[in-house]
Amino acid sequence: MAVRNSVGMWDTSHMSRFVIKGPQASEFLQTLTTNNVSKLSVNGGQYTTCLNEKGGIHDDLTLYRVGEEEYIWITNAANGPKIKAHLLKHADKFDVEVTDKSREITMIAVQGPNALKLMNKMAGQDVSEYSRFSSYTVKLAGYDTYLCRTGYTGEDGVEILLLDTPFDDAGKRKAIAFWEELLKQGEEFDIKPCGLGSRDSCRLEAGFVLYGHELDEDTSPIEAMIPYAVKFKVDPHYIGYDVVESHKKEGGVRKTRIGLVMIDRGIPREHYPILQNGEQIGEVTSGGLAPTINKGIALGYVAPETLEIGDVVEVDIKGRMRKAEVTKWPFFDTDLYGASRTKHPN
Repeated sequence: MAVRNSVGMWDTSHMSRFVIKGPQASEFLQTLTTNNVSKLSVNGGQYTTCLNEKGGIHDDLTLYRVGEEEYIWITNAANGPKIKAHLLKHADKFDVEVTDKSREITMIAVQGPNALKLMNKMAGQDVSEYSRFSSYTVKLAGYDTYLCRTGYTGEDGVEILLLDTPFDDAGKRKAIAFWEELLKQGEEFDIKPCGLGSRDSCRLEAGFVLYGHELDEDTSPIEAMIPYAVKFKVDPHYIGYDVVESHKKEGGVRKTRIGLVMIDRGIPREHYPILQNGEQIGEVTSGGLAPTINKGIALGYVAPETLEIGDVVEVDIKGRMRKAEVTKWPFFDTDLYGASRTKHPN
């Protein structure tokens, strides 16, 4: 609730960070990611996916263009080794250099309606002028950072890449000092340090996907209902392009993502069956208690064109059939919560 009402912060340094630079960096990334890299200006960022040849999702990621020929690729922690090998394998065909910076840059997310007020204070400037999905070099309380106007909570805020913090004793001391500075300067904004469990609750309330749950090697971005991460008519074509294009234009998807809010008491969890008229039609991929509405919520997959918004289904919760309603995401009340209500804080 600190994230929804004031500001919360997480250490997200477990995620993997790769720097891709060189004369052919843009062309290289265009072959590996599904968004249109050629449209990404310097200081711009985009949410995108990296696919396998079957159109399944190798990973979802955020890509920032931090220089004319330099990009930062931020990817899920568990997929770091897989993505590193993927990048290095395909880099041989291009004039690019791929460097793993995961243990050289600390990453801290600061999210909530007071997040930008805190950043303005620490930067001594109005960072709310930076658009969503941008990344700029900014000094925060004297520390060199990339200030990225992104996040995965449904709230406004930033993800901070704290530069020159290698994972040695000196780097750790610097990172901890910056963390403590955030807490100190954020006290007037009611900042709270948060664990990754709350990050999962926030992203679930926002209806955001998570790799290993809604996303995997056998699920396409179209099935996952994240079409904003996919662009077509781009050249060169990325790996998996033809499969995803056919899903978009011709159908052929095997499943589609839905949202559920529990009507009956009960907390839906991953792999719990979703039933309609006594027959299983899918299963939950992520579930939990939504703090803002105090009800169980879930994301899951069912066969395409099986359900519509407002339909009532059942979730098998440890052998007990509990009713749930098919609902749009985000699950929170957007008049009370969410990034749209905090556009330009002073």
